[in-house]
Amino acid sequence: MRDSESRKSTAEVEAAEVASIHSIGPPPVEEDYVNPADKSPRWLLSAHAFALRLGANIGFKLGNRTGQHALRPTETIWLDSTLSEWKDKEAISANVWVPPTTPKLLDQEKRPAVVNFHGGGFILGRGTDDARWAESLVTGLGAVVFSINYRLAPGYPFPTPVEDCVDAIIQISQLANRYNFDPDRILLSGFSAGATLTMSSWIVLQDPSRWNYKLPSPPPKIAGIVLYYPLLDWTLDRPQKRAACKRPDLTLPSGLTDLIDASYLHPPLPRRQRNDIRLSPGLMPDELLDRLPPIHLCLCEYDMLLAEGKLFAERLENRGKQVSVRIVEGEKHAWDKPLPLGPKVTVAFEYDISLEVIKSWFGAGEKLQDHSGDV
Repeated sequence: MRDSESRKSTAEVEAAEVASIHSIGPPPVEEDYVNPADKSPRWLLSAHAFALRLGANIGFKLGNRTGQHALRPTETIWLDSTLSEWKDKEAISANVWVPPTTPKLLDQEKRPAVVNFHGGGFILGRGTDDARWAESLVTGLGAVVFSINYRLAPGYPFPTPVEDCVDAIIQISQLANRYNFDPDRILLSGFSAGATLTMSSWIVLQDPSRWNYKLPSPPPKIAGIVLYYPLLDWTLDRPQKRAACKRPDLTLPSGLTDLIDASYLHPPLPRRQRNDIRLSPGLMPDELLDRLPPIHLCLCEYDMLLAEGKLFAERLENRGKQVSVRIVEGEKHAWDKPLPLGPKVTVAFEYDISLEVIKSWFGAGEKLQDHSGDV
């Protein structure tokens, strides 16, 4: 990666790159992509998703134990589903990483808190998949990290995962005293599908009545958002997104994306009806865009989601919002999780950049604890 190029703002992206972003537009109606997986029975989609989950779970277990072992969660807590059609007690779990209490952290000093959402195309994944990111936050920021195990499609299609994530944020915000964190320094982060849910959750917190949600308690203030390679616009078909990528051959295979889309969007939605901003948060109106906290985006050069990430960042900059963008050169989607191998050198580098950005949000005067020698 050329550091000088990767550090530049989206306003400095080459004109040709910007033009390629804006060239992505809806095709004629007759060219809408027909997803063959939409014709599959739900039980078959569930069977395919279950098989993928088993493989991914094994891969992440090996990956987290390759090289320096990833930090294990301190505990797991359970949260209630109050917003979904499928309400239930203790339906949502969260893996929690708590920094050790040391002389560096006095009792009266409050930690930041990070609520994180794992990736996996809405059909697979666990909170511990992001254990290395959680470790970076614990050691670099002294943050308490909550990684949410929201319920997965196809058993729980849209909008249940969004609703689970909103429930998690609200209920965790009520645990500030228990975990000694500052309720005014709650951050959100997410990877891939989890990054989409991060943005969708924030949107619901701003205007719950739009979807007739009755929140169990007042929504917390969100101090900042970190997004790794998010999906932001479902109104663009997968073939369009692949065509916009420099290396379509390195994007997620169509068999996988067909399964993801058919599992999460049920019943199937025509492309032009996928403009619900809980589904396509990148389409949020300017009025909501103006209310966003600082955002850090980490995108991948050979990812079909790169263009929509750039376009979203450009919208933020045009509205005068605080946004930073990193593009990992020569890497594809989810480059930081090359299962079952350990992470690449660039992963720690990008995670460190994210931590520095977060510290800048809190200001030079804020005391953020470094526990790198304590874990």
